This record gives sequence, structure tokens and C-alpha cells, in this order.
Amino acid sequence: MLLSGMVRMDMARRLNAHIVLSLVLCSLAVVGWGAFADVRAELAQLKASHDQLLAEHAQQQEAVGDLVQLQAKLVSAREELAALAERRQQAKAQAAAVQQDRTELTKLLEGIRTKAPQQR
Repeated sequence: MLLSGMVRMDMARRLNAHIVLSLVLCSLAVVGWGAFADVRAELAQLKASHDQLLAEHAQQQEAVGDLVQLQAKLVSAREELAALAERRQQAKAQAAAVQQDRTELTKLLEGIRTKAPQQR
């Protein structure tokens, strides 16, 4: 009888140990799933941040491309301005030469006109 009482007590302890072990394992599973859900949420947030950063990077690259085009246009405009300034200086020099020739021709013509009435 003593042996059967010990067996019953041992069975009760085993049952309690199994119940405690089952509760501990269930608790750990719940905690693990909770942590997994947190990791998934954080991963989704990181992916959203990554996508946003990629979009911003693409915008910046596009802006850089626009800036490069504007700089090229500016260089071209400056070169054209320099060429126009040079042509302007050449035109001024030609105008001064033509004015000088005109003045000389006008004096020559006046001289011829003043001599012509005297010869008649």
C-alpha cells in the first residue's frame, strides 16, 4: 500500500510537472509570436523607409540631371555671348573705318565741287 501511495504521488507530481511545462512552453510560444509580429512590423517600416529613400534619391538624381543640363546651357549661352561681343567689337571697328572713309570721301567730294565751279 505504501508503494501504491508513492506511485500515486509520483503520478500527481508528474502531472503537475507536465502541466507546468505545458504552460511554460505555451507562454514562450506566445512571447515568440509576439516578438515575431514586432519584427515583421519593424521590417515593414524599414521597407517603407527604404522605398522612400529610393524615391528621394531618384528625385535628387533627376534634379542633378536638370542641373547639369542647365549648366551646359549656361556655358553655351556664355560662349554665344562672348562670340556676340567679339562680333560687336568687329562691327564697331568696321563702322569706325567706314565713317573715316566717308569723311575722307566727303572732303574729297567737297574739294571736287569747289574746284568744279572755278573751272567753268
